[in-house]
This record gives sequence, structure tokens and C-alpha cells, in this order.
Amino acid sequence: MSHRSHSLLLLPPPPSPVSSASLSAAYRPAITATLTSLKSISTATELLVVLPCPALHRPGQTPRSEIYVEAQKLLGGVYSLICIVCAKLGVDVETSTPGSVDVRLLLLDHDLSQTYANNSETAFNPSISGPIIDLPTFAYTRRHWNIIYSVDGEEGQALLAQYTNLANRNSPPLSGHMEIVGGGVSLVQKQPVLDTPDRLVTSIPHHVIAVGGTFDHLHAGHKLLLTATALLLQPRGSSSQPEGRIIVGITGDELLKNKKHAEYLNSWKQRQEDVVDFLLSVLFFTRSNLKDGMSTQSFDKPVVNGRAIHTKLVASSITIECVEIQDPFGPTITDESITALVVSGETRSGGQAVNDKRLEKGWKALEVFEVDVLDAEDVENSGSNVDDFSSKISSTEIRRRLAEAARLSSL
Repeated sequence: MSHRSHSLLLLPPPPSPVSSASLSAAYRPAITATLTSLKSISTATELLVVLPCPALHRPGQTPRSEIYVEAQKLLGGVYSLICIVCAKLGVDVETSTPGSVDVRLLLLDHDLSQTYANNSETAFNPSISGPIIDLPTFAYTRRHWNIIYSVDGEEGQALLAQYTNLANRNSPPLSGHMEIVGGGVSLVQKQPVLDTPDRLVTSIPHHVIAVGGTFDHLHAGHKLLLTATALLLQPRGSSSQPEGRIIVGITGDELLKNKKHAEYLNSWKQRQEDVVDFLLSVLFFTRSNLKDGMSTQSFDKPVVNGRAIHTKLVASSITIECVEIQDPFGPTITDESITALVVSGETRSGGQAVNDKRLEKGWKALEVFEVDVLDAEDVENSGSNVDDFSSKISSTEIRRRLAEAARLSSL
């Protein structure tokens, strides 16, 4: 496996309302230029794309579920656009070879009109975690960036200036090559970017959330599902509140042996490591290094559902619990403390089945949240689907491509 470098793309605030067309007009030029640049370098790249969303801010401990629907719609729209651009440019998102790009999205609770006092570092809260993060926390807990991409134009350059000003208050100052990419057109109507659907206003805060899947060859659909799950987790406002738990049910190897191209399936251990690696990239924002800021506990002997590995982020009191599942239900019918389940639009029937089982046991039903299926339609190409888009969001297609590449190399 090749060495992986890390780069950052700072996008301006999203258009309003959010749609495939408005996101393409606003972000496509910058995303295209960034991916074209990264495609040509000699390493694999993990690219963190940051989206500042002023409407994310909610005072106090308002339930995260109030912004969930529109926030995941925004994340899904940008992931779809990135997949379309990658397919058109021929950017490798499936391997870790030179020129490949592994994209992750982060939401920034920030308004470009905000200012920060010189001593704003004193207000730094080490317990904060993503995938919604404020600008000072993001700047003070910065990672090492090989390249920092910012978007040309007033909003893009204002965000870059605010970020670099805060980051350079640290020692050593911010490093990394700066590159400006072209911006798009953002027509903003007089309405909030993130609307609060009336049906979710009374939703409770969720401190224990479950999600499940195979998570083989982690792709954009998986990333959206995991980011949406983390987004729904209620931040811990005080020590009297419950610690956060993200329970990820990962299908066991035995259940997958009849899958298409099963010989190219990643092992459960590899899939677990990929899930944790991804979640850490959008959750972990403290000054501790990764080793000091987390602890890991393995349960090699089968527990209720199978083996498990728990990764605790110490400062934010969040535990990522990866559990091997042997049936469609996993921990959702063995752990009464779970209150929410995140599913894809294709698997919503599974949420109903889970709740039927819980009600049979006399437990409360879970609040079920959906993520949108990523959209392959390219609004700038007469509404047609982009060739090879499906390979970016389908584990089966990724395995098929690996099998085909192996077959051709053996000829």
C-alpha cells in the first residue's frame, strides 16, 4: 500500500435551496480542479472537504435530529457530485495507489461574519467532536495538510483567511502548500439552508445510535451512512448526561461467503478497521494525538452477537462499538438502551422489522432515520447517468472490477 497524504478543501457556504443543480453550479468547478490536481500527485490522498453551514447553529442542547434531514441531504448531494466528477475524470476512489483520492466531508458551524477574539483559544472545548465542528476547534486541532485548497471569490477567500488566522495562533504555524481553485455560481434565496421539518421538532436527543451493513470496500454510500449516524449523536453537554455510543453492526464473514466475487471481500477485521478509520476522521478533533486520545478494547470471544471491538474517544466520551452481526437485527434487539437507528432508503423495511421485534419484547421502538440514496444523474450532462458511477457506490461493482482486473492481468 502506498503512502497516504492528507489535503484539505475549504468550500464556501452551500447554496439555498440545496438541489443537485444548485450544488453543481456552486461546487463543481472547485471540486473538479481539486481532484484534477490530486490525481496527478505521486501518493494516495485522503481529502477532507469542509462545508461551512451557518444554519447548523442551535443554542443549548437542541436535539441534533432537528437538522438531520436537511444536513444529510446536503452531505448526500455533495458526495453524489464528487462521485460524478471522479467518474468523469477517471479518478481512482477504490484503491490506495498513487493518484487515488479518498474523500470525507465535514460540516462547519460557522458564519463568515463571525469574528474571534485574540484569546478565543481559551474557550476551546476539548470535548467537542465532529462531524459538526466550529472553526476555532477545527483550526486549533488541525491535522497536517500537504495541500490546502481554497475557492476563489469573496466567500472562499474570507473563510481561508479566518482559518489560517486562527491556525497560525498555534505553534508551529500552519504548514502546507496553498492552492486557489475556481469557484462556481451560488444563487441564494431568502430561506435557511437547513430547514427544520415540523415532524422532527419534538424528537428526543439520541445518545446511543445503531447502524448496520457489510461496509465492504468503503465507498461514498457507506461514508454518507456513517457520517449521518455520527451527525445524529447528541453532543455531551455535561458530565451528568449519558456518554455517546455509536454501535456499528458489521456483517460477519460467514454470512458473506455466497456474495458475488466473495474472494475479493475484505475480512471482518479489515472492514472494522476501515469503519473506525473513517469515523475517527470526522469525529476526532482534540489536541491529543490519536494514540493518547483513544483506547481500544477487543472482545475476541463471541459476545451476544459475535466478536466486538470498542474504540473510545476519551475527551468527547464517545465509544465506537463495532459488533459482528450474524442476523439482520444485531444489537438492536439485544441492547435496550439504543434509541435510534440509521438506515438507507433501500433498507427502510429493516427498520420496521427491528421495531416489530423490540415491541414484542416490550421495549420502546427506535426512531428510524433514513439517508438518501446517492444520485447518479449528472445535471450538466443532459440528465444522463455517468458511466462507472455505480462502481463508486457499490461494493459488488468494486469487487467485480477487482475480479476483472485480476483476470486481465493473468492473460
